[in-house]
Amino acid sequence: MAVTQIHPIETTLKVAIDYINNPDKTDGKMLVSGFYCTPEMAAFEFEYTKRAADRQGGVLAHHLIQSFAPGEVDYATAHEIGKRLADEHLQGKYEYVIATHTDKGHVHNHIIFNSVPINLETKYRSNSKSYFAIRKLNDDLCEEHNLSVVVPSNDKAKTYKEHYADKRGVSWKSSLRETIDLCIRKARDWEEFLTLMEAEKYEVKHGKYISFRAENQKRFTRSKTLGERYSEKNIKSQLSGQVKITNTHADKNNDGGITLLIDIENSIKAKQSAGFKEWAEMKNLKMAAMTINYLSDNGILYYKNLSVQHNEIKSRRDTAHSRIKEVEKRIKELNAQIKDLDTFRKTKPVVERLDTVVFKEKYKREHETEFILHNAAKQSLKAHFPDKKYPLIKTLRAELSELYSEKSKLYPEYYEARNEYKTISTYKSNVDSIIGRTLEDTEREERMRNKNKGELE
Repeated sequence: MAVTQIHPIETTLKVAIDYINNPDKTDGKMLVSGFYCTPEMAAFEFEYTKRAADRQGGVLAHHLIQSFAPGEVDYATAHEIGKRLADEHLQGKYEYVIATHTDKGHVHNHIIFNSVPINLETKYRSNSKSYFAIRKLNDDLCEEHNLSVVVPSNDKAKTYKEHYADKRGVSWKSSLRETIDLCIRKARDWEEFLTLMEAEKYEVKHGKYISFRAENQKRFTRSKTLGERYSEKNIKSQLSGQVKITNTHADKNNDGGITLLIDIENSIKAKQSAGFKEWAEMKNLKMAAMTINYLSDNGILYYKNLSVQHNEIKSRRDTAHSRIKEVEKRIKELNAQIKDLDTFRKTKPVVERLDTVVFKEKYKREHETEFILHNAAKQSLKAHFPDKKYPLIKTLRAELSELYSEKSKLYPEYYEARNEYKTISTYKSNVDSIIGRTLEDTEREERMRNKNKGELE
């Protein structure tokens, strides 16, 4: 899941861009990218675009922040999702800088984009309609990457932020549910359960209904309001092993799909709760049946075939992912080259005119932005084309178009292979658990057979 917010930048644009580009926050700027601009020069390039459009007043840029839930996504994936959010929402019309920050407990992207488009037409309008489009696109991308998504609630008293908090388990009630589940797993009886709850810094209030209050929480929460499973009676039943533990958060998130078999023998929870052990045994039977059906439906009769198919899918996933990275790297290079060529050619007449003016210092001050951008573009082009044989921009754009087309086809292939690999890995792990062997065991036995065969010959 990712939550978004956006606000305008009306002053100190360079300060804002320098902040998000901070090497200490972005893994030495490894997690910084720019579209149609160089991140370090973005403030000047934004200004140059606005001057060309004669729209220098009002909002200078917009700052979009995309925050992910702790532990749900790695930095590289978050950066990729942020770039796709910017690319698809802005549709290549606005320069932007994106930086993924690693200095907080949660991964988050900062996207600063120009208020004036590259084609110098209408400025970006930030309103409820545009923000709804951002949220919708953000949710679609989260779903595509198998991240949780905020589902609109009928509870109108909850804000979007509150619903997000409850969904990710950081609201008072969600935290209380998780703590109760944890203490049920550890406790042997009701008294020990209450002691553990207090050790987790929850104040306990006895009465008609048992209630709990966390530190800094204003009001007590009755456990029965958390759901039927959390009533005092049902908590005691779970502790005594009289009922199965069902309808857990893990079950809800599973959506009925295949999961790994539970190691009942080494499960502390199974040893402490007869109810959990019974539930785990039933769940394992269900998962084992699903595993056998999968093998049968896919014509996998031998363990070696399962291992081969597992490796083939992994190879397909890795190949698609590697090609995506190559394509994205080339797209980034082409965008930089196109921008540099465009800037160099547009600012060249201004720079060359310096030789004809009388008051040179005054002229340079008046055209400081053009001089800075021209020199930066010149240095960048020198690195890309040391022979100074610059290609036509239309040639680079044609290659760029082909790469974007390839990328749009590669992503569905990659996600399909990734999901297939996740599924077959789970089935393979279940087979390993059922028959008590692994791929390494099979390969070792194969080597021994070949060795013995060679000795006999």
